Formats: sequence, C-alpha cells, structure tokens
Amino acid sequence: MKLVLHGDLRRFGEALEVEAKTPKEALEKLGIPLEEAWLLAVGGRMVEPHEEVEGPLEVYPPIAGGGILEVLP
Repeated sequence: MKLVLHGDLRRFGEALEVEAKTPKEALEKLGIPLEEAWLLAVGGRMVEPHEEVEGPLEVYPPIAGGGILEVLP
C-alpha cells in the first residue's frame, strides 16, 4: 500500500510503500501511533483504521488549534 503523510507526521509530504491491508497495520509498520493520524482517506473518501483498502492512503494529523477540516469529493 502506498501512503502519503501530511502535516507534522514526521515525514511531511513523503510517499512511502508498505505491505499492509489496513491503515492501522500500515501505520504500525511505520512506527506511527494511530492517535497521531486524525484523518485517513483513500480517493477523497474517509476510511476506518481497520478497513481493508488499497492505496494510496492519505494520512493527516490533527489540526493545530482544533480547527475543522472539510473533505471535498
């Protein structure tokens, strides 16, 4: 699965490849705690941590200051 990390998730904007079926599994293999991934999306659609998906998976951290993120189709 291809992952793209956004925000302050250690490797801003970096695209990574990892063998995984779910977002949770992919993040664990990269050593990123699930709590640091506020939004997980594939193709503009939010996905659950345990949902089996094919990438690319977009991973976003929490918004600083508690703002609201609008996901557009």
